[in-house]
Amino acid sequence: MNEYKVTVRNGSTLILSEIIKAEDEREVLGTLLISSELFNQPFTDIKILES
Repeated sequence: MNEYKVTVRNGSTLILSEIIKAEDEREVLGTLLISSELFNQPFTDIKILES
C-alpha cells in the first residue's frame, strides 16, 4: 500500500484535501468517486501525488 495526497477543487474552491492509502492511483480515484463527499458533487480538478 502506498500513501497518496489528494487535492480536489471546483475552480479555485478547495473541496477536499486528504491522504489516502491505496495500491495505485486508480484505486485512489475509485475511492474518491464512490465513498466520499464527492459523490454527486461537481469538481474541476483532482490532483493525486504519491507521498
